[in-house]
Amino acid sequence: MSTSPPSSFDQAWQFYHRGEYAEVVGMLQPRSEELSAEELQLLGLALHDLGRPLEAADAIEKASLICPVSDEVRIALASCYAQLRRTDLARELYLQLALTRKLPPALMLRIAAGLEAIDSPQLAMQVCEWITEQDDSIAQAYYDMGRYAACAGQPLYITEVLTIRALQLEPQNVQFRVGLVSLLIQLRRDDEAIRELLLLSRSDLQQVRCFSCLERIAEMLQRHGHTALARDCRAQVARLRSVDRNDPPTNIHREAKQ
Repeated sequence: MSTSPPSSFDQAWQFYHRGEYAEVVGMLQPRSEELSAEELQLLGLALHDLGRPLEAADAIEKASLICPVSDEVRIALASCYAQLRRTDLARELYLQLALTRKLPPALMLRIAAGLEAIDSPQLAMQVCEWITEQDDSIAQAYYDMGRYAACAGQPLYITEVLTIRALQLEPQNVQFRVGLVSLLIQLRRDDEAIRELLLLSRSDLQQVRCFSCLERIAEMLQRHGHTALARDCRAQVARLRSVDRNDPPTNIHREAKQ
């Protein structure tokens, strides 16, 4: 039995889910005046993820005149406003979405990250707290709340408690453990930091994407004579810098990042 070929919209979604955002834009943007609301939303997402906020906001706003847009698309629109320095609009839209407290944790985490990006870490903390009130097993919410607490100028022991809670929920999470190590170094508790760090393997360190964490850890390891591990950290920093130079900028907010 023959099957019908996928529609151009289905093809565009396939490109999007594979991370081929330029292909999506190439398919949809040339006929932007005749796109449906669903196609305009997809075009907006792709443009946003390519780092083209002005065009993305235009596509999403056009879609919103036709019908209500999805929560994920509204988060992308808020991100576009933030990048375009329309900070009040971005904050208002993020809070409209968060105040319902009905969104899934992954989207709430993205809202919190967006609020922190527009210098509203206290609001970002509040969003994370709402997540944990709904489900106290979401480790990322505790970890991110700790980071936002530090950004908001809260005492670092609050960040430590929240990071430890995240690790209790996900003890194998490399991001959380490296965050704790970096925090312990800041608190001048190198012995504890080394004990935590030695729980990680070399391959674990290759997963770390935080420049400042790796550099701080490398300096601490060098001070205490762990030169081989310090070299591994610096090698990872060099790899990340190389990738950063070669990759085009994107604005992908699938999950809250380290």
